[in-house]
Amino acid sequence: MFASHRKKVGAVLTAIGALVLTACAAPAPAPETTTAAPEVSGKLTVWTEDYYVAIFEPLAQEWAAEVGIEIEFVTKEFSEMTNQFIAAVPAGEGPDIFIAGMNTSLLVGNGVVAPVELGDKAGLFSPNALAAGQLDGVQYGIPFSIENVAVYRNTDLAPEPAATFDDAIAAGNALVDAGSADSPFAVGVGPDGNPYLLMGLQSSFGSTLFNGEELTIDDEAGQAFASALAGWGASGAINPDMGLDIALNQFKEGRTPYLITGPWDLNGIKESGVPYVIDPIPSAGGQVAAPFAGNFAAYQSAESQNPLAASLFMTDFMTRTKTAVGIFEGNKTLPALIPAQEEVSSDPDVAAFAAIGASAVSIPGISAMNQVWGPWGETQMAILRGQAADPVKAWIDMGVKIREAIAAAG
Repeated sequence: MFASHRKKVGAVLTAIGALVLTACAAPAPAPETTTAAPEVSGKLTVWTEDYYVAIFEPLAQEWAAEVGIEIEFVTKEFSEMTNQFIAAVPAGEGPDIFIAGMNTSLLVGNGVVAPVELGDKAGLFSPNALAAGQLDGVQYGIPFSIENVAVYRNTDLAPEPAATFDDAIAAGNALVDAGSADSPFAVGVGPDGNPYLLMGLQSSFGSTLFNGEELTIDDEAGQAFASALAGWGASGAINPDMGLDIALNQFKEGRTPYLITGPWDLNGIKESGVPYVIDPIPSAGGQVAAPFAGNFAAYQSAESQNPLAASLFMTDFMTRTKTAVGIFEGNKTLPALIPAQEEVSSDPDVAAFAAIGASAVSIPGISAMNQVWGPWGETQMAILRGQAADPVKAWIDMGVKIREAIAAAG
């Protein structure tokens, strides 16, 4: 689900932030408790991608030494690890803990994750982030990061924010014509499409994915987006051959004024020295451009070889402010833990992403989404490449294909 939108980190959120924290965290957070942890022993195995191995391992090793267990991190390929986890758990070959983009309905539907009892500690988390780890009121995933995309703007090339997407493209094209930029606007869509990054533009037409269980992606608002997408592809406003690395590198090298991406690229952009600010995605369709909101989470395997230690990892390690702040230092993504949010809220980039995330839309937490991503990205690319003679018909046909896939999946 997340593999198509970025190369390493995965995401997805419901933002809050220093100035916006109180809006998301309705009840006051429960105080962190200091009750004695149960005695545990043995070893825990954790699967995640290389990005989060580097962030989690030093934090978790310190915790493991404190509670008296061993912990081993196994690096998995981001685009393959969820399917590998689903296949490995029933065979008794999976890890004790799985850290990935939150995909609760899929994991619970396959019977590979165990419920978690947080008790009073549930009050430590952003309610929306915590809810994304639930199914039918039962908690499975423990969120640690809340993320959304935004526009990074090079303030040397574009000193003022664009009021609309058309304005951004006009400013970008003027820079390209003057030889000051290579691209008017950078967004990594190739080679398979990137619905996650483009959702802000699509939502600005009033387009949604579902109304409850009813598919709405191909309604008139979605069709209007499809028509606009064709124009952007034809004019070069959005380059279908631009992948994530090309888009990021162009921005870091000062060769494009605008880039759509998330906080996972913040450290690299800072290190590049390019002057930047973080802006909301400018509207293309007249309504607010609402990006996706999502979370990353830890899950306990339903077949953990050390369930007591795995449960302690979930309810102790994952609920500590020290853990959440440590993760933030690595990924620069708003923590899901409210006390950690309060510690990092002075960071202006965190505040900017949080403010933008206040209007973000959640990825529908239904299993039918697994049938949406593929056709959605494929259709976007066909339209951008000019391979769809009628972009509106292509979008309607996409809806038919998705409905058939949902029906076939049961």
